[in-house]
Amino acid sequence: MPWSSNSSASLGPPASPMLEQLLAAYRAQLSRPVEALKKQRNQFQEQQKVLSSLRSTLQELLFQAQLLTLPGAEQRFATRTVQSSHSEVITATAQNAAPLGSASVYVARTASNDVLASARLTKTDPFAPAGTYRFELTATGSTVTVTVTLDGTEDTETALRKIATAVNTTAEVGAVATVIADTATTVRLTLTAKRTGSDAAISFVDIDGMLARLGWDSSLFADPENRTVLTDTTAGYHRARLSELNALLNVNGISVTRQSNTISDLLPGLTLTLLRSHTANEPPATLTTTVDTDGAAAVIQKLLDAYNAALKELNRALTGPFKGDTALRQLLSTLRSLGSQSLGSGPLQTLADIGISAGKDGTLTLTNRQRLAQELSIDSARVAALFTASGGFGERIVAELHDITGSAGTLQMRWNSIGGRLRILDNRIWQLERRLEQQVELYRKEYLHLQQLYSAATAQLGMVNNFATSVAAVWPTLR
Repeated sequence: MPWSSNSSASLGPPASPMLEQLLAAYRAQLSRPVEALKKQRNQFQEQQKVLSSLRSTLQELLFQAQLLTLPGAEQRFATRTVQSSHSEVITATAQNAAPLGSASVYVARTASNDVLASARLTKTDPFAPAGTYRFELTATGSTVTVTVTLDGTEDTETALRKIATAVNTTAEVGAVATVIADTATTVRLTLTAKRTGSDAAISFVDIDGMLARLGWDSSLFADPENRTVLTDTTAGYHRARLSELNALLNVNGISVTRQSNTISDLLPGLTLTLLRSHTANEPPATLTTTVDTDGAAAVIQKLLDAYNAALKELNRALTGPFKGDTALRQLLSTLRSLGSQSLGSGPLQTLADIGISAGKDGTLTLTNRQRLAQELSIDSARVAALFTASGGFGERIVAELHDITGSAGTLQMRWNSIGGRLRILDNRIWQLERRLEQQVELYRKEYLHLQQLYSAATAQLGMVNNFATSVAAVWPTLR
């Protein structure tokens, strides 16, 4: 029977998509061990992530606890607040452990900066011949030499601005110079001491005679308690008496003066801020120092927040990648027990004695601020002892966490160990994936080689079919 030209159709090579499907199926079959290793790697990576978060959280708890074991930590619980009956006149802040009580304060005068003004001068008048002028300026307790250079063409306003610039750019000068155009045609120069009080008062020595053009001479301050006072047109000081630059107060019936409106050496542990003077009919202000429960509560809350975060991180680890881990479960149990244990040896024994309660998950909450305020008012040292004394909450937390959270601690060692296992896994995965791809590539090449052979055979078969067809066509004529 003659060969049919269609007889090779069923023997053609599979299409390229078929090859890729076969290789994908082969790759999937051989990848199962690799996927198992990758799953294990993901588990180890999750463990490292959880360990890093847990270590960071425990380090914060350790830090907060260590703050309470430092010398003087008990003072952080002796916080104070001050209430002023006339806060628009005077306010105050209190250092920790400031004595509780009250004081009567009448502000007769607040401290002020010394001010010296020149005479009123016409802006456009000529000022002085060309030359270099010097004067010594004393203010705020320091004396400096100011140098002004004029070219002789300056009008009065320009000259005053040059003087002001010279003053303000002189190192360590104790006053600020300002040029004021008090009318459309006139101008004045003022010097203002940088600090309040009589010790900061302004005086000068006119070395080269330039200041006399401003109406300034030494007679202005010859008598400290009878200085020349400025007017709308003449030079002088804002205050006639040096003593008027100082604050004047009456504290519990005692008259006192100070150089500044911020006073920290008058009442023990208090810093007063004078805002204005009392008016004639205003009663004295009463400053009342009481226990600052909010301040002490803030100190406690920072520790409780860190403690609660640590418990939550431990629970997350034990319900996640470290489920059933004995060491972490023991640490959780130990930390939780601290919330109800007796602490120290003072009259207050547990955290519950100052209004702190434990939830079902062991977290601690300050639920009774009134109880805390009561204990602080009795004696803040008793409250502090629960946290700062030997055997207190802070010391016990430090003892539990110090060897766990350090750079050579157990958490870091476990993290390092998991890192080593991850490196081994990565190497095994890389080797298996490389071997797999090499095998797939080998099969791909073998297939392509067979495809080439098939194509050659198909071409030869076509030639044979064509020859057979030609012979069949001429055979009848040859018989």
